[in-house]
Order: sequence, then structure tokens, then C-alpha cells
Amino acid sequence: MKLFILSILLSSIFNPVFSEGHKKYKKEDFEKIKTMKIEYLNKRLICVNNSQNFKQLKKCWKNKKQ
Repeated sequence: MKLFILSILLSSIFNPVFSEGHKKYKKEDFEKIKTMKIEYLNKRLICVNNSQNFKQLKKCWKNKKQ
């Protein structure tokens, strides 16, 4: 029981530390990220405005497979 409580305590202390390590962009890159999002949404908006039917509209929001 003591080991279980100790493991919960350690995981609560170290979990926030490990979660910060995989971030791709830092806080200083806020303007860059903001312009990337605006460009992405502008492309999607143009596609939606140019679509003639529902099939074309679905192609605008197709997910990229990784």
C-alpha cells in the first residue's frame, strides 16, 4: 500500500516535467504559429467557397494520413 501511494506521489511530481519535452514550437514562435493557422484556414475557406456540391465540400476537409 505504501508503495502504491509513493508511486502516485512520484508520478504526480514528474508527469508535468516529462510532458513539456515533446513540444514542437516554443512560446516565442507564437506569431509564426498564428500565421500558419491563418494560411491553413484561408486555404480551406477558398476550397469551401469554390465547391459546388457536398462531395467537393467533403474533399476540402479531408484528414491527412500520417
